[in-house]
Amino acid sequence: MPTLEEFEQILDLHLEGKSPYKYVEHHASVSTLSGIMKIRPRELESALVNKKGVRGFTQKFLESYLHQLADRENWETFMDVLALTLYGVMLFPNVEDLVDYVAIDVFIANKTRSENPVPTILANVYIAFHLCYDMGKRKLMCCLPVFYVWLLSRI
Repeated sequence: MPTLEEFEQILDLHLEGKSPYKYVEHHASVSTLSGIMKIRPRELESALVNKKGVRGFTQKFLESYLHQLADRENWETFMDVLALTLYGVMLFPNVEDLVDYVAIDVFIANKTRSENPVPTILANVYIAFHLCYDMGKRKLMCCLPVFYVWLLSRI
């Protein structure tokens, strides 16, 4: 199992000089996220969906918005929206094809308060392993690219 230091190296997010992500007991506001994504709050609010009881943005919506940003050559915002999408799809997958508020909160904490998500990612991986073991499932659907890099570094 990867250690905190190995995750830090794999993700190239160094812990030194940054505090770890801490959940602040409320979700980030739509206006905060709209400021980062450069999209009107009403438009962003209308894009929020509930899927399996979880609130967030569909991967399809974010990918469509990424295409619009690329067409306008707005690369700074493009990188932020791409990072948000990757947080939801690769680092904190919860519901398939949905970037939920967990991923959004961690992304905003990293972007606005420079909080490091590495300990949270590692905890999420351990929880996923525990849940897979408890449910007797044999397949793991989270963080596979990270595990691939870790495995290659070990061989």
